[in-house]
Amino acid sequence: MGATVADERSVYDAFAPYYDAFTAASDYGAWTRELLGVAERHGIRGGTVLDLACGTGKSFVGLLEHGFRVTGCDSSGAMLAEAARRAPATTLIKADVRSLPELGRFDLVTCFDDSLNYLPDDAALAAAFAGIELNLDTHGLVLFDLNSLLAYRTTFASHAFSERDGIVFAWQGSSAPDAAPGSRAEATIDAFAPEPGGLYRRVTTCHVQRHFPRERVVELLAGAGLESLGVFGVRDDCSLVEPAVETEHLKLLYTARRAKGGDAG
Repeated sequence: MGATVADERSVYDAFAPYYDAFTAASDYGAWTRELLGVAERHGIRGGTVLDLACGTGKSFVGLLEHGFRVTGCDSSGAMLAEAARRAPATTLIKADVRSLPELGRFDLVTCFDDSLNYLPDDAALAAAFAGIELNLDTHGLVLFDLNSLLAYRTTFASHAFSERDGIVFAWQGSSAPDAAPGSRAEATIDAFAPEPGGLYRRVTTCHVQRHFPRERVVELLAGAGLESLGVFGVRDDCSLVEPAVETEHLKLLYTARRAKGGDAG
């Protein structure tokens, strides 16, 4: 038996039961330590966090463990259900990053796991930045990552297989080794999960992303009243390096704050 899902929101509703297994090799502990180092350099040593596109909660658990008060937000109800099981005391809100309501004034607003790359165009990314600005405290910090051009020329242009907890994953990218800046990329993930009687359930999800060039991201931040503070390249071990290079690092970490003269209301 099997199912194929391509609609953006439904993709993660369908993939939610398998997401933790698929990302099991990701070192969220090391990632959190790097993020905390960046936050501390900008004066953030605790307080409140709005974690956008929080998924199953793996992105914010480390922040909880370091004493932050976290509000998680995601457009997928199934992903939020997984997050609620992981961190039942955490405030979780279902909302689309493109139309965020005012949820509070947060010391830290985060969005990880290349979630913003799922936005289809500049207008959608600008809307997301506007929502972030709306929820950022006057002296707050924004941290988010985006896939680099290298990611679309390699990972999204390759095929791979992996297995975790009895679930087999088949990744099939359809990008090109010479993908151009700003290009659209697509990958299909087949998850084969064991069922009673020796059968397997096949769930196919289609993941469509877009590359956002660094210069354009900085422009869109400025248009939303946010000032880019810098961009780090992310190494395979989650360590951060400057300068970030689109063709050397698979992922880039952006840092931003409210532009000088801005008012948190």
